[in-house]
Amino acid sequence: MKNFIQKCILYIARLSMSFIYFFIKLFPMQKNKILMLSRQSNTPSIDFNLLNQEIKNRNNNINVKILCKKIPENFIGKIAYCFYIVKCMYNLATSKICIVDGYVIPVSALKHKKGLVIMQIWHAMGAIKQFGYQITDKKEGSNNSVAKIMKMHKNYTNITCTSEATKKIYAQAFNINESKILKLGMPRIDYLLNENINKNIEEIYKEYPKLKEKQNILYVPTFRKNVEIDLTQICNSFNKEKYNLIIRLHPLDKSKVDEGFLINNKYSTLDLIKIADYIITDYSAASFEAATINKKIFFYLYDIKEYEKARGLNINLKQEMPNETFNEIKEIAKRIENNLYNEEELENFRKKYIETIDTKNTERIVNYLLQYIK
Repeated sequence: MKNFIQKCILYIARLSMSFIYFFIKLFPMQKNKILMLSRQSNTPSIDFNLLNQEIKNRNNNINVKILCKKIPENFIGKIAYCFYIVKCMYNLATSKICIVDGYVIPVSALKHKKGLVIMQIWHAMGAIKQFGYQITDKKEGSNNSVAKIMKMHKNYTNITCTSEATKKIYAQAFNINESKILKLGMPRIDYLLNENINKNIEEIYKEYPKLKEKQNILYVPTFRKNVEIDLTQICNSFNKEKYNLIIRLHPLDKSKVDEGFLINNKYSTLDLIKIADYIITDYSAASFEAATINKKIFFYLYDIKEYEKARGLNINLKQEMPNETFNEIKEIAKRIENNLYNEEELENFRKKYIETIDTKNTERIVNYLLQYIK
């Protein structure tokens, strides 16, 4: 009964949005307007900022509008978010191009004007863990009926990716034909590779001088829904005289971390990857970002059996990087302490999943989009 009521509420909500949008669509489309929409954070991502900068450099007459807002957790915040969605709808109705980096409700749930181009750049450089339509009706996924009602991941003109291997994964996750998935890359690859656009590193060292004194180990675990990560073991596994351990949790993760292991959130995970000597992760897309700049990656899969049941994986890490994939943190500590690493496995992983490994990713995406601006 509870599920039935939820479905009815969502269906009514979508119909209400469609009714309002019918009138909003009476506003004329601006042929030179590009909208960027995200609910991943409350501020523009590195990807959005690089795209915006490239667009402005190419054509000052293009009107770029960026709207970023996470769905609030409290009731009052959710009510306010409904008005924000109306704002998104207005900007969708008046734009020629819309760029999103995740599932955005009004983008997928509504019927848009003919001629609106919607590009999904996604917020991760690949997908070790399954997502979208791959995990409907799984523990960490959406209900399949809810996904259908809200038309999850519909209306995309194109999706960008970084490799042929990623293209196949995205086709399943977004439930879209592979022909619509373009190997144009991702702006953050430019950020990682181009020193001229990465100005935060010296600021980090200035604020945290200890990071220059020892080797840095960065632990970036993926988000686990309704699960707190016990960080005690990893915090006690490395010689504090030789290494700095940095822990960067997912923004939604509520796990308890000692302040001494944290770096100010004003510095992105990409910045922390740049200063790290070693990266320890699990199913996070941070592994692709680290591989982009040849950082030594270790996969710590202490809960792999449970995670496969709850979510599912696209990549068998024990097959792809067997020498650097472990169930015990002490094994990773030994590898680091003894300076052991299989560079060949890392290179093969990098070549397979990051084919657009140059500083032209942003340019390629903008080149593709500007063909629609006349």
